[in-house]
Amino acid sequence: MIRAYANGGHCFETLQLYVLMRRAGILPNNYTFPFIFKACANNSFILQGKLAHGDALKTGFDSDLYVEAALVDMYAKAGQFCDGRKIFDEMSMKDLVCWTAMITAYEQAEKPEEALILFQKMQQEGLLADSVAIVSVASAIGQLGDTKMAQSVHCHAIRHLFLEEICVANSIMAMHAKCGNMDKARLVFDMMGERNLISWNSMLSGYTQNGKASEALLLFYEMRDSGCEPNPVTALIMVAACAYLGSSHLGKKFHDFILDSKMKIDVNLRNALMDMYAKCGDLETAVEMFSGIHPSERDVCSWNVLISGYGMHGYGEEALKLFSRMQEEGVEVEPNHITFTSILSACSHAGLVDEGRKCFTDMIKSVTPEMKHYACMVDMLGRAGLLQEAFDLIKEMPLSPNDSVWGALLLACKIHGNIELGKIAANNLFELEPNHTGYYVLMSNIYAASNKWQEVGKLRQDMKNRGLKKPAAFSVIEYGSEIHGFHTADHENPYWQEVYRKVESLAIEMRLAGYIPDLSCALHDMEDEDKEHILNYHSEKLAVAFGILMMDSRMAIRVTKNLRVCNDCHLAFKYISYIYGRKIIVRDANRFHHFENGSCSCKDYCEQRLSNAESNSMEMLNQSPAVNLWFVMIQWIKEMQHPDILCQVMNKTINC
Repeated sequence: MIRAYANGGHCFETLQLYVLMRRAGILPNNYTFPFIFKACANNSFILQGKLAHGDALKTGFDSDLYVEAALVDMYAKAGQFCDGRKIFDEMSMKDLVCWTAMITAYEQAEKPEEALILFQKMQQEGLLADSVAIVSVASAIGQLGDTKMAQSVHCHAIRHLFLEEICVANSIMAMHAKCGNMDKARLVFDMMGERNLISWNSMLSGYTQNGKASEALLLFYEMRDSGCEPNPVTALIMVAACAYLGSSHLGKKFHDFILDSKMKIDVNLRNALMDMYAKCGDLETAVEMFSGIHPSERDVCSWNVLISGYGMHGYGEEALKLFSRMQEEGVEVEPNHITFTSILSACSHAGLVDEGRKCFTDMIKSVTPEMKHYACMVDMLGRAGLLQEAFDLIKEMPLSPNDSVWGALLLACKIHGNIELGKIAANNLFELEPNHTGYYVLMSNIYAASNKWQEVGKLRQDMKNRGLKKPAAFSVIEYGSEIHGFHTADHENPYWQEVYRKVESLAIEMRLAGYIPDLSCALHDMEDEDKEHILNYHSEKLAVAFGILMMDSRMAIRVTKNLRVCNDCHLAFKYISYIYGRKIIVRDANRFHHFENGSCSCKDYCEQRLSNAESNSMEMLNQSPAVNLWFVMIQWIKEMQHPDILCQVMNKTINC
């Protein structure tokens, strides 16, 4: 009866029977204990399992091979790998099941190195891994991201025909995806004779986590056509893909799909939807969703998502208010390391240095600072111009600074034009990440801003020697259900000629309103006139011009760029939002900028310094609204086709 209940998965009933048997005065034997330990092989019943272990010791059956194997399996599956390892090491004979149980325990405890060391010892003992062991080993290799070992295990699975088993094929596919090799993962997927929901979800997750969200979308449609119905896990993955793309249209479409499918929206999926809306520029919907969650159902992730959302969009004070609410209302919710990363990042983007320092001090009382927290602090201090304090913090760190910490300092040096500290940060980065293009570009820009063109040439030559290329700027804009992309000086987009004409028109209109181009953003050794021409055709300017041409004037223009928005484009969008009365939302590589009525949500505390050109331009824009009245008159005269009157009015406007 005990065996029947244990094999049927009825853990509680198994233990009840065991208690009744003991009360009846009947002693367990070596056949009883394995089934009791099987029933206790999870954290819910581990205490009962330890009591049964005591009974095995008292009755002398603890040294039985099958009892020992069951004990190892129980402790391993319950996550008690230290207890399991002690029994495992003392065993006189170890079979494949015991080895696999311990390997799996280490893998599930996210100790992949120990799992693989044990796997090597197992092979040295002459035991050949079966399909169950290969699943755990593949998962451990995926955690490490070791591509060489991944290839070796893949070959082992092919040689022994394990790939015919769907669970092995799924694990090999997931392993390659975690190692960043999506081509091999897709090869395994395409060769599978049979696929289940886990197969599809693994591929979708792999594409999304490796920055191939567009491929994930295409595969999702293949999945639907195959007849495999998505589940909440699929929804989580696809919502993350939409967040990565920053596509509000696709995000809403998937949200509607989830609702139409009557899929259960648990707290994880709800948090993912909130995060998606925030990352797609629709912070209002994210706030509405958060407000719609009953306070008792909000977990720490719910609070973290919205705090992070406020920070990304430049609303640092709102993030701090929400953080205070979290501490007051969320009695059972304690801020964790992610909470503090989000709040420190929010303070950094908003220039709230004193508040950020206080949050960091409060954090140390309950959370051990990690590398990402130090990176946020260096970023915050650096943006505020406190470069020496940021550098001193790096020197005082108990951890060895990584690329994110030095990268934050290098960016701050670019903002404030500090060549000396920039060199120190760059040299450390070139040692840590010798093939990271972005760091070479940042240091090159620091030299270019100081007209040190010889140093710029050296760095560019070094990049060339290493086979590194600066990533091309690319901006996308949603137009209905279509997505249009623009490179800098694009001649490939089908609308490029109309867009160029609009960009040239915008340049004149902004000039009339007082705009002065920031030529420091054209980081090339050339004449000022050529620099101004280059700035006009930045990818984000082309995308915004397209939005003004094609989209309803009541709609916000939403643009996503793969790199940071330059200072000149930031200035231009303030003017365009003022002249046209349009809301422009730009998501760059680091944050969101909301442009409206001539100002930005970042309050000019962005990645770049507020240059003299921008200061002078904005002073003129804010000085007199009469300029805008002249502009309206010019537009009207232009439409009436009176060039002689137009010239007179333009001259008067310039004088004004």
